[in-house]
Amino acid sequence: MSLGTPMKIAAFGTLAIIMAMAASARADDLQSAYASVNALLHKEGGGVVPRQSMCPQGHDNLVEWVASATVVEINETDRAILIDSGHCNGGNGSGQYLVILHGGAAKVIIDAEIKDMSFLASNMYLDGDTLKLYGSRWLKTDPHCCPSKKATLEYNLKTHRHKFTITGDNKS
Repeated sequence: MSLGTPMKIAAFGTLAIIMAMAASARADDLQSAYASVNALLHKEGGGVVPRQSMCPQGHDNLVEWVASATVVEINETDRAILIDSGHCNGGNGSGQYLVILHGGAAKVIIDAEIKDMSFLASNMYLDGDTLKLYGSRWLKTDPHCCPSKKATLEYNLKTHRHKFTITGDNKS
Protein backbone atom coordinates (compact mmCIF):
# COMPACT_ATOMS: atom_id res chain seq x y z
CA MET A 1 0.00 0.00 0.00
CA SER A 2 1.48 3.34 -0.98
CA LEU A 3 1.58 6.36 1.28
CA GLY A 4 -1.08 8.09 -0.88
CA THR A 5 -3.66 5.32 -0.38
CA PRO A 6 -4.71 6.31 3.18
CA MET A 7 -5.15 9.91 1.98
CA LYS A 8 -7.27 8.71 -0.95
CA ILE A 9 -9.41 6.63 1.40
CA ALA A 10 -9.84 9.60 3.77
CA ALA A 11 -10.74 11.89 0.88
CA PHE A 12 -13.27 9.36 -0.44
CA GLY A 13 -14.79 9.02 3.05
CA THR A 14 -15.08 12.79 3.38
CA LEU A 15 -16.70 13.02 -0.06
CA ALA A 16 -19.18 10.26 0.90
CA ILE A 17 -20.15 12.15 4.07
CA ILE A 18 -20.63 15.40 2.15
CA MET A 19 -22.76 13.63 -0.48
CA ALA A 20 -24.89 11.99 2.23
CA MET A 21 -25.44 15.37 3.88
CA ALA A 22 -26.39 16.93 0.54
CA ALA A 23 -28.84 14.10 -0.16
CA SER A 24 -30.40 14.60 3.27
CA ALA A 25 -30.73 18.36 2.66
CA ARG A 26 -32.29 17.71 -0.76
CA ALA A 27 -34.81 15.30 0.81
CA ASP A 28 -35.69 17.95 3.41
CA ASP A 29 -36.17 20.51 0.61
CA LEU A 30 -38.51 18.15 -1.24
CA GLN A 31 -40.51 17.47 1.93
CA SER A 32 -40.87 21.22 2.52
CA ALA A 33 -42.01 21.73 -1.08
CA TYR A 34 -44.54 18.87 -0.86
CA ALA A 35 -45.87 20.26 2.44
CA SER A 36 -46.39 23.72 0.93
CA VAL A 37 -48.27 22.25 -2.07
CA ASN A 38 -50.32 20.09 0.30
CA ALA A 39 -51.28 23.18 2.36
CA LEU A 40 -52.32 25.03 -0.80
CA LEU A 41 -54.44 22.12 -2.08
CA HIS A 42 -55.89 21.52 1.40
CA LYS A 43 -57.50 25.00 1.26
CA GLU A 44 -59.45 23.77 -1.79
CA GLY A 45 -60.46 20.47 -0.17
CA GLY A 46 -57.64 18.41 -1.64
CA GLY A 47 -54.08 17.52 -0.85
CA VAL A 48 -51.01 15.77 -2.19
CA VAL A 49 -49.59 12.32 -1.48
CA PRO A 50 -46.05 11.19 -2.31
CA ARG A 51 -47.00 8.21 -4.51
CA GLN A 52 -49.93 7.12 -6.64
CA SER A 53 -50.33 3.99 -4.50
CA MET A 54 -51.22 6.27 -1.55
CA CYS A 55 -54.18 7.88 -3.35
CA PRO A 56 -57.51 7.66 -1.53
CA GLN A 57 -60.06 5.40 -3.17
CA GLY A 58 -62.98 6.83 -5.12
CA HIS A 59 -63.49 9.41 -7.79
CA ASP A 60 -64.81 12.21 -5.62
CA ASN A 61 -61.51 13.40 -4.13
CA LEU A 62 -59.31 16.34 -5.06
CA VAL A 63 -56.06 14.70 -3.98
CA GLU A 64 -53.04 14.66 -6.29
CA TRP A 65 -49.97 12.40 -6.26
CA VAL A 66 -46.38 13.45 -6.92
CA ALA A 67 -45.21 12.13 -10.28
CA SER A 68 -41.80 13.83 -10.31
CA ALA A 69 -39.86 16.81 -9.03
CA THR A 70 -37.13 18.88 -10.65
CA VAL A 71 -34.74 20.74 -8.35
CA VAL A 72 -32.68 23.75 -9.45
CA GLU A 73 -30.18 25.21 -7.01
CA ILE A 74 -30.45 28.99 -6.80
CA ASN A 75 -27.53 29.34 -4.36
CA GLU A 76 -26.05 27.36 -1.45
CA THR A 77 -29.29 27.43 0.56
CA ASP A 78 -32.15 28.29 -1.81
CA ARG A 79 -33.85 26.03 -4.36
CA ALA A 80 -36.54 26.12 -7.01
CA ILE A 81 -38.57 22.92 -7.17
CA LEU A 82 -41.00 22.09 -9.95
CA ILE A 83 -43.45 19.40 -8.84
CA ASP A 84 -45.44 17.42 -11.41
CA SER A 85 -48.57 15.67 -10.18
CA GLY A 86 -51.37 13.44 -11.35
CA HIS A 87 -54.93 13.47 -10.10
CA CYS A 88 -55.91 10.59 -7.81
CA ASN A 89 -59.50 10.66 -9.07
CA GLY A 90 -58.41 9.62 -12.56
CA GLY A 91 -58.98 11.52 -15.75
CA ASN A 92 -56.27 13.11 -17.78
CA GLY A 93 -55.61 16.14 -15.58
CA SER A 94 -52.12 17.15 -14.61
CA GLY A 95 -50.85 19.45 -11.94
CA GLN A 96 -47.63 21.39 -11.74
CA TYR A 97 -46.38 23.59 -8.95
CA LEU A 98 -43.35 25.87 -8.77
CA VAL A 99 -42.05 26.11 -5.21
CA ILE A 100 -39.29 28.48 -4.14
CA LEU A 101 -37.37 27.60 -0.98
CA HIS A 102 -35.76 30.75 0.39
CA GLY A 103 -34.27 31.13 3.83
CA GLY A 104 -35.76 27.82 4.94
CA ALA A 105 -39.32 28.77 3.96
CA ALA A 106 -41.18 27.17 1.05
CA LYS A 107 -43.58 29.23 -1.05
CA VAL A 108 -45.76 27.99 -3.90
CA ILE A 109 -45.75 30.49 -6.77
CA ILE A 110 -49.43 30.84 -7.64
CA ASP A 111 -49.38 33.86 -9.92
CA ALA A 112 -47.27 32.54 -12.81
CA GLU A 113 -50.04 30.68 -14.72
CA ILE A 114 -48.37 27.30 -14.28
CA LYS A 115 -51.20 24.78 -14.49
CA ASP A 116 -52.92 22.30 -16.74
CA MET A 117 -54.65 23.99 -19.69
CA SER A 118 -52.41 27.07 -19.34
CA PHE A 119 -48.70 26.17 -19.19
CA LEU A 120 -46.83 23.04 -18.17
CA ALA A 121 -43.04 23.03 -18.15
CA SER A 122 -40.92 20.14 -19.33
CA ASN A 123 -37.65 21.56 -17.92
CA MET A 124 -36.17 24.57 -16.16
CA TYR A 125 -32.85 26.17 -15.41
CA LEU A 126 -31.45 29.26 -13.69
CA ASP A 127 -30.10 32.17 -15.73
CA GLY A 128 -28.86 34.88 -13.35
CA ASP A 129 -31.88 35.97 -11.29
CA THR A 130 -34.36 34.34 -13.65
CA LEU A 131 -35.80 30.84 -13.70
CA LYS A 132 -36.46 29.79 -17.28
CA LEU A 133 -39.07 27.11 -17.78
CA TYR A 134 -39.69 25.54 -21.19
CA GLY A 135 -42.87 23.72 -22.04
CA SER A 136 -46.28 23.80 -23.66
CA ARG A 137 -48.76 26.66 -23.72
CA TRP A 138 -52.47 26.15 -24.33
CA LEU A 139 -54.38 28.81 -26.24
CA LYS A 140 -58.05 29.43 -25.39
CA THR A 141 -59.28 27.24 -28.29
CA ASP A 142 -56.90 24.30 -27.67
CA PRO A 143 -58.39 20.98 -26.52
CA HIS A 144 -57.11 19.42 -23.28
CA CYS A 145 -55.04 16.86 -25.16
CA CYS A 146 -53.17 19.18 -27.38
CA PRO A 147 -51.52 22.46 -26.45
CA SER A 148 -50.72 24.22 -29.70
CA LYS A 149 -47.66 26.23 -28.70
CA LYS A 150 -44.21 25.78 -27.23
CA ALA A 151 -43.36 28.53 -24.79
CA THR A 152 -40.83 29.86 -22.31
CA LEU A 153 -41.91 31.15 -18.93
CA GLU A 154 -39.37 33.44 -17.31
CA TYR A 155 -39.82 33.98 -13.57
CA ASN A 156 -37.66 36.68 -11.97
CA LEU A 157 -36.66 35.68 -8.45
CA LYS A 158 -36.06 39.28 -7.32
CA THR A 159 -39.14 41.02 -8.77
CA HIS A 160 -41.45 37.95 -8.59
CA ARG A 161 -42.77 38.79 -12.05
CA HIS A 162 -43.15 36.47 -14.98
CA LYS A 163 -43.51 36.65 -18.73
CA PHE A 164 -44.33 34.17 -21.46
CA THR A 165 -42.69 33.97 -24.85
CA ILE A 166 -44.17 31.73 -27.54
CA THR A 167 -41.25 29.88 -29.10
CA GLY A 168 -42.99 27.75 -31.73
CA ASP A 169 -45.79 25.38 -32.62
CA ASN A 170 -46.36 21.92 -31.10
CA LYS A 171 -46.32 19.98 -34.35
CA SER A 172 -45.48 16.32 -34.48
